[in-house]
Amino acid sequence: MKIILMYYDRYDEATTSLELDKINEPHYVLCHDNKERFTCIGKTGTLVETNKPKGIQHNFNFGLDMLEDGEWGIFLSDDYVGSKKLVGEKFIDCPMSHPLEELKNIIPKADEAGIKLIGLSSTGNPFYAQKKYSKYGLVDGRCFAIKKTDFKWHKGISTVTDYYVTVYHLKKYGGNLILNHTYMDFERYKPKGLGSVEERIPDKMHDIELMMTLFPDNIVVKDKVNQPKGSHIVIKR
Repeated sequence: MKIILMYYDRYDEATTSLELDKINEPHYVLCHDNKERFTCIGKTGTLVETNKPKGIQHNFNFGLDMLEDGEWGIFLSDDYVGSKKLVGEKFIDCPMSHPLEELKNIIPKADEAGIKLIGLSSTGNPFYAQKKYSKYGLVDGRCFAIKKTDFKWHKGISTVTDYYVTVYHLKKYGGNLILNHTYMDFERYKPKGLGSVEERIPDKMHDIELMMTLFPDNIVVKDKVNQPKGSHIVIKR
């Protein structure tokens, strides 16, 4: 099993590698280029320059190529800010090691069940954590585990990569595994990363049109508050 981080242009500000270093967790950090500019890589991290084109999907596929057939990889975003676990009816702070170990420990059971994709809570809402596990929701792309198969991310989809991997695996294997009782939190849509929500809208709408062509029976376009029509999708059960 390998832990693989997706880094962009936060040469000094990215946090995830340094946090993994605190718990002595070996990992790989993928960047597109400018390897020499990064100052925020922990001692347990190995920085890899992929030289792939712009677009996170290309580095996701590079990460898959680092895995042996049947090996699991855990992918994380670059801007980790904390972790939560469900205690009673509330999510409370917990160490990064908790959700990470939960992911690692569930992998043998996922293998037994024929599951290839595992995620954590994507909402942080205790209401949706009443069931410890689920199989039909979104596998959030900020932290997830995936088993190496013949799957590859679509080269033309850069903004809804987590929807693509989720729906692909749902359709092919009949379900994924989501651990609703814990999650890692990340700071999204900040400068030097994937871009702001507004900046991503044109690409996202293009990607959603492509997703609707690829998976017309598995997703539906749905309005979202303060977002343009056609810029949000939900997964059909």
